[in-house]
Amino acid sequence: MSFFTLITQDDPPVHSESNPVIDSRVAHDIDGPILPGLPDDVAKYCLALVPRRYLPAMGSVCKKWRSFLKSQEFITVRKLAGLLEEWLYVLTMDSEGKESHWVVLDRLGHERQLLPPMPGPTMAGFGVVVVNEKLLVMAGYSVIDGTGTASADVYEYDCCLNRLF
Repeated sequence: MSFFTLITQDDPPVHSESNPVIDSRVAHDIDGPILPGLPDDVAKYCLALVPRRYLPAMGSVCKKWRSFLKSQEFITVRKLAGLLEEWLYVLTMDSEGKESHWVVLDRLGHERQLLPPMPGPTMAGFGVVVVNEKLLVMAGYSVIDGTGTASADVYEYDCCLNRLF
C-alpha cells in the first residue's frame, strides 16, 4: 500500500475522547509500522542511530515515534548499538544570583544545550534525582515576593524530548 493510497482511502471516521471524530488515516498511523516498508525491529534500530540532538524533533513526527523515544526499549536499543551518551546536568546561576538555568555538558565538558526553564516560581533548596532516564526536580521552597514557601512540586525532564513536565 502506498502513501498516496492511504491518503485517498475513504474509510469511516474513528472516534476518540480528545477529538470527537478523527480521520481513520490517523488510526493507521498509530497502528501501522514505525517506518513503512521496514520491519519494526529494523526501524527501531534506524531511529536509535539518529544523533541525540535530533531526538526532540523526532518526537514531533508522530505518536508512534514519540512513544518509542520515551520507552525503555529505545534506551536498550541505543545501548546495544553503543550510542548511549553520558551527559552531565549542571544548574548554573547568573552573577547577581537571580537567574538560574540548567546546562547540559558532554563527557569532555563541552556545552551541548540549555534545558528549557522550569515552570512556576523561582525555586531553591530542591532535590534532584535521576530515575529511569528522567531527571526529577522536587520539593524545596519557592520565593514569592521575598517570602519562602515550601513546595511540593515535582518537575520531570525528559532528555529525549527536551521537555520539562
